[in-house]
Amino acid sequence: MDIRREILRNVILCQALGPLGKKPGVTSLLGDSSPATKLEYFIISAANSSWAFYDLVDRILREGKQPDCIFDTAYEAQAASVRSRHGSKVNYGQILLLVPLVAAQALTWLEMESIDDVGAVLERSGQVLRQTTSKDVEHLERFIRLGHELSRQHWERMGVPKPPRERYFQKTYDNVWESFADYRHIHSVREIYEGYPHSERVYRFLLHNLEDGVLPASDMIYSLLVPEIGRRDAAADMIACGLYLALSAHPETALFT
Repeated sequence: MDIRREILRNVILCQALGPLGKKPGVTSLLGDSSPATKLEYFIISAANSSWAFYDLVDRILREGKQPDCIFDTAYEAQAASVRSRHGSKVNYGQILLLVPLVAAQALTWLEMESIDDVGAVLERSGQVLRQTTSKDVEHLERFIRLGHELSRQHWERMGVPKPPRERYFQKTYDNVWESFADYRHIHSVREIYEGYPHSERVYRFLLHNLEDGVLPASDMIYSLLVPEIGRRDAAADMIACGLYLALSAHPETALFT
């Protein structure tokens, strides 16, 4: 197995498949959730952003260890995501969730030549964050600023100009783990910091409900997560992450029948 190609495939599929369900309150087959946000933007973004993850895995395999920066991947993926489309930062949360996971998978592959042990990968993701550097923090800040700029451009196209945002981090951090500790009020940050509990729950729910179909099952778990999490978009991002885990752990299983 070429792990770079496998991860590339899974990054595309998990982001592209999520909106194909019927999830009220977010862009899906039921309709567009917000002005000028279209279903096709998510599909385009999934393909555009995936190559940055291929490059991250390739770097880890060539260096044989975690590079001195992995969050440049988040910036590159978000920058590439808008190619051939309008709309805003539609896969911002998914990119953020996937960076530590993909790095953890590649590092696990170096040791085990396997990425199907979901528990081991999730545990490794915390180690990945602790081993990030100040350079990662700089690129995370760039990623956040880019997201704000894409959002500003989106609203400006709709005739609703918004001022640029101020610098996000108000103090200096040595690594991403430290920065995340101060921003756990953000759903995606808390999800990563706590070891992806909701994403893992989605993964296990999907596997136990394959007879209903993966997309209908994703709609069911969405209806359960939204009241708990309190944000529809965050729930949708975690479902994409759960789909990613399912695709990674069961590469030869026909999950869609």
